[in-house]
Amino acid sequence: MIDTFTREEYEQAHHFGTAGPVSHLSEHTITAWRADGAGWNGKYWTFAPDDAGIWALHPLNLTTRNRT
Repeated sequence: MIDTFTREEYEQAHHFGTAGPVSHLSEHTITAWRADGAGWNGKYWTFAPDDAGIWALHPLNLTTRNRT
């Protein structure tokens, strides 16, 4: 499961410690996510509940900013 946040959602989650850059993770975790997560940009993670309500680390992509 790869979550997708807007930049604003990421900044809020990062502020509260539930998202961050992959530099905070072990190389083992990053390697496993790259192997399993086609489509993951490889830059961010989030700590969130899955469908069963169990909290775990997940790979995270950010959407591009909308230009006005």
